[in-house]
Amino acid sequence: MSYRVRGGPWGIAVDLTAGASVAPEPARGAEHVAGRVWLDLAPVLRHPHADRSGVRIAGDEAAWLRHGAALAASAVEAGAPAAHTTITVHRVYFHPCHFQPEGLAAALLLWAREEFGPPAHPGEASFDAAAGRYVYDWRAG
Repeated sequence: MSYRVRGGPWGIAVDLTAGASVAPEPARGAEHVAGRVWLDLAPVLRHPHADRSGVRIAGDEAAWLRHGAALAASAVEAGAPAAHTTITVHRVYFHPCHFQPEGLAAALLLWAREEFGPPAHPGEASFDAAAGRYVYDWRAG
């Protein structure tokens, strides 16, 4: 899944590969996000540095993936009533010149929208010329 936004002199581009598994119990090692939604970031936290197919993300970047998962939680739960859903982020790729960490949350929201239907939070971006960066509206639509 590719997330792209461009509205100023530069853009944000994040490629994200994730999957969801549904089970009666939460997956081992996954982090609780909300309700019956869990997040497994192990593949992207340990991604080999020499592999050009993805990026090893840092802790502050992982927080943005958690934020995206939390915003998508209601849509994820609606797709799997009475079961635990674990979202595993397998791969993240971005070029540092076309990246802002908030784009990770938006990319995960886009992935969740494709998998489970529209989340309540659109995560839409607009370019703030004075700040020289994109700002996101995370409010419920």
